[in-house]
Amino acid sequence: MVTILIFDRQSLCQASISTRLSLLLPESTQVADCASEAELARHITDNPGATLFLGQISLRSEAMQLARQFSCPVVWIAEPKDEYLPLLTQPAIRGIMFRTAKAADLAECIAALRERRTWIQALDNADDATSSRQEKWGLLTQNQRQLTALLLEGMKCKDIAVQRGTTCQVIKNSVVLIYDKLGVRSRYDLLKALLESPPTCERASIKPRAPKR
Repeated sequence: MVTILIFDRQSLCQASISTRLSLLLPESTQVADCASEAELARHITDNPGATLFLGQISLRSEAMQLARQFSCPVVWIAEPKDEYLPLLTQPAIRGIMFRTAKAADLAECIAALRERRTWIQALDNADDATSSRQEKWGLLTQNQRQLTALLLEGMKCKDIAVQRGTTCQVIKNSVVLIYDKLGVRSRYDLLKALLESPPTCERASIKPRAPKR
């Protein structure tokens, strides 16, 4: 049985890749999400030769050492603007894909790995690094735009959760997705990016909801 292991510190990205791979690959392929680096290391030891999709993990980590030891090809999950080419000097890394990879990109990547070829996602298929913030802002849902407006006002996630009648973790997950869509890593980056190309932040129609008990 072919085994694919996935670990990315951006859990939403990990879940997305896992779902798309499960749809693309035959039922005989086992796709396993790893909740931690320790779990990833255990799976690698139990499944020598497994293909790994890894994001935001240290090249010096135990998992990367085990990948080399157990001949596990690694597909590195990167940002389009990352300086990723030096990664190919790492013996275990056989591919580079971006967080914006589509199903077609994943299919091409898997085909290359089967043929033992190195694969790098073309930048044309990734999020265009030159696209404007206004275009990226258009990718957000109305709810995400409203949440962004609250973030820009300086509200904390726990306070937004109370106002929206949900949990702090739900808000944090939504913030991570917003960051991914806009190509930023922090609230500071978010503010800077939107100041450079300001969208219309719609605070209107944001209605407080009764907090959950």
